[in-house]
Amino acid sequence: MNIRPRQPLKVLLIALPVLLLCLAIFRGVVAKADVVYPNPETESAFLRGYTLANAVVPGTPLASGSSGPDSAGRGCASHRREFQFWLATVMAAVRRDLESRLTRQGSRITAASGDLRKGFQFDYAAGHSKGSVIVDPLVIPDSPSVAGQAGLPPGQLAVKLRICLSETWYKASQMSCSKL
Repeated sequence: MNIRPRQPLKVLLIALPVLLLCLAIFRGVVAKADVVYPNPETESAFLRGYTLANAVVPGTPLASGSSGPDSAGRGCASHRREFQFWLATVMAAVRRDLESRLTRQGSRITAASGDLRKGFQFDYAAGHSKGSVIVDPLVIPDSPSVAGQAGLPPGQLAVKLRICLSETWYKASQMSCSKL
């Protein structure tokens, strides 16, 4: 067989770009296949069902908000809920309710810090999920912004309580997760 001196170089110049293009396409397909989108199946039972209503004394008027956002990732999906409550009662009841709900719904509390005056945090694990609950200290807001023009009845004071739930569901392991 007779090989010309420039023939291997020509083959290499054609084959290398084709190989690099195939590698880029393969990498894109594999990366896209590993994306996990947030949905109810990637939420723990605790996150899916949490509400502060059971910790609050029945009949206490509440105004609350809940927000996301949830986000997709490679090998994981992240969820976030934030609650803001205006109430005139107990931080201790909230802490007891959180501890009770976490353990009752199959979560394991992995760390706890803080106190009732300064706010507190729980880190937890449940199956493929890991999360945290952060309870900010109570804040006494400006009364007109809470009760509107009518104001609060004499002797009553509004208190704002903010709770933030963050949870990530892992498809395989925590190490395989990267945010998009």
